[in-house]
Amino acid sequence: MMNSLFDPISTYAKQDPIREAIVSADRTVISYAELNIQVNQLSAELIQMKIQRLAIWGVNSVNWILVDLAARKAGITVIPIPLFFTQDQVKHLLQDSQVDSICVTDTGGDIEEKCGGKNCAIPQWLMNLTEHAGRRRDVSTSDAFSGQFVHLLDHQAHPEQGYIKLNPPQQPSKITYTSGSTGTPKGVCLAEETIDSITASLSNALVSSHLGRHLCLIPFATLLENIAGIYVALSMGRAVVVEEVSQFGLISNHEFNVQHFVDAVRKYQIESVILLPQMLKAIVEYIAEHGPTDFATLKFIAVGGGKVSPDLLSQCQMLNLPVYEGYGLSECASVVSLNLPNARKIGSVGRILPHVEVKIEKNAEVVVKGNAMLGYVNDMAVSPYIHTGDAGYFDEEGYLYITGRIKQIIVSSFGRNISPEWVESNSLSEAEIHQIAIFGEAQPHLSAVIYARACSSDNLIEAAVQKANARMPDYAQIKHWCRAAEPFSLKNQMLTDNGKLRRNQIKQHFHAALQQS
Repeated sequence: MMNSLFDPISTYAKQDPIREAIVSADRTVISYAELNIQVNQLSAELIQMKIQRLAIWGVNSVNWILVDLAARKAGITVIPIPLFFTQDQVKHLLQDSQVDSICVTDTGGDIEEKCGGKNCAIPQWLMNLTEHAGRRRDVSTSDAFSGQFVHLLDHQAHPEQGYIKLNPPQQPSKITYTSGSTGTPKGVCLAEETIDSITASLSNALVSSHLGRHLCLIPFATLLENIAGIYVALSMGRAVVVEEVSQFGLISNHEFNVQHFVDAVRKYQIESVILLPQMLKAIVEYIAEHGPTDFATLKFIAVGGGKVSPDLLSQCQMLNLPVYEGYGLSECASVVSLNLPNARKIGSVGRILPHVEVKIEKNAEVVVKGNAMLGYVNDMAVSPYIHTGDAGYFDEEGYLYITGRIKQIIVSSFGRNISPEWVESNSLSEAEIHQIAIFGEAQPHLSAVIYARACSSDNLIEAAVQKANARMPDYAQIKHWCRAAEPFSLKNQMLTDNGKLRRNQIKQHFHAALQQS
């Protein structure tokens, strides 16, 4: 069977060797011929190092892509380390997955800050973690790229320490960690065939769009950008544009600089990008002030990672923005469904892609079969069915709609079942409301915690709430709200790593204010 990534890279390298594969500010352009040579060289070096399980620490860069591809080609399990993880979370990741080596790619941006100074190749606190674990350490540098390897564990000498319990006992190609709602990272184990399957499925779905350069705006440790960004683009013979993400506008987990994004789109003539809902909202607000000219090159804007307001999507359609909402989860190697140019319905997350099957349970839960993970690290419970915890339904044309979370349904004191995400996505259509969390379990009406810019007065926020309420039935209207002084974020523990609300933390923090209704 043709590998959905490395065979195409090799083919493009032979047939069109000067075709651009990776574009970056610091390394200019890497062709497919150069990419093929460098990946093969580094892969051979990794095999000689006898690495079995490699963690990657670094910002988005050419070197991150090179070591990820080389390790995957060498049959090494890759474990990306999210840079926003705390020291305790990183320590858990290293111990849980039995990492034997860490690759620290070239540094910049956030890593320098974490290092405590410029040009710090390996963050001191990360080195301290490895020393604390009592493991042997030595550092080597590859000639194929600029980076460093920290060798922690010799699996050859201690094979019992290198085994991850899985059922069936298959070692994964990639382990992606997410902190979820509890803050304790869980490792999702993905097989090589699973990654190949989603790569091929997405590539086939996008081929008719004739896309050019893809802007890598989301950190590579995020599975969605890793697969739907890097792997899909390269398997299609396209170029990925790479730089530390703050250069392209993603300043932090709760701050997006639209002007940086606009500059990148214009400079690199970007044709596709993956956005989070809040980024899309900021772009629409930018267009309202400056017009759509700056985004003329964009052909495909994928949006996911959270519920997108149908009103916001309708605005995008009126502005002729090529926005396509999708749906997925790490346990199924990211994307499950996606709207496409020839098959799009506003408010839906598209039709199911051919590599998976989806059914709706009696309680409205969305259940996915096919392309499933091997399991969580050291968790023997494996089923061909992935219970997503999301509530949804299909329409008569086969489009999937996600209405909220099964466990997050609010039951009012009047017996109404209300999805907080439904009310939140409606409210986020208003420009004054930047973040919102809805509450009201066993209460006669809904309350909200709202974050807005400092320049937005309480009167403006109240007017926005009333406009949002006018679009909702009476039982799903906000009757009381309080204001958050700062954005919900990872730092204040009110957001998960993928931008979802930590509702319990928010409710506890604003308990007194929410009671004043």
